[in-house]
Amino acid sequence: MKYLIGILLLFSLSTSAQYKYAVGVRFDRSPGITFKNNKGTGTSLEAMLHGFGNGAKVTLLAEKHQKAFSTGHWRWYYGAGGHLAAASRYRKWEYAEPLTQVGVDGILGIEHTFSEVPLNISLDWKPEFNFVNYTGLYLDNVGLSLRFAIK
Repeated sequence: MKYLIGILLLFSLSTSAQYKYAVGVRFDRSPGITFKNNKGTGTSLEAMLHGFGNGAKVTLLAEKHQKAFSTGHWRWYYGAGGHLAAASRYRKWEYAEPLTQVGVDGILGIEHTFSEVPLNISLDWKPEFNFVNYTGLYLDNVGLSLRFAIK
């Protein structure tokens, strides 16, 4: 336990308003995990893993960041990417043919990184368009992410 506390203190001392990596949870229609890698040029890559029925959904996004409210702690971000999901359909007590979903995603949000603790919090809107299975535009995906920030 004291090793875990030591590691957290070490990260909190090395974490500032910006971070190199952040990993945490995302709460939206289908809660999951999120991993973000800042490239240092105002861009980042984000990967999300969600449940999808009895399977999984992976989303990859490229994002552009800009200062918000004249401070380095708040940043606006926007970007685009895609998703791939796979699961099995359930019919009458047995799993039938596989179900896949492929589509494109957009993202628009705001994030805050605390300087006192290694925490990044973000609120965003992530519309998606599916090409394969359940084809259509889905605009109701708003998410809140809590991430552990690593410098």
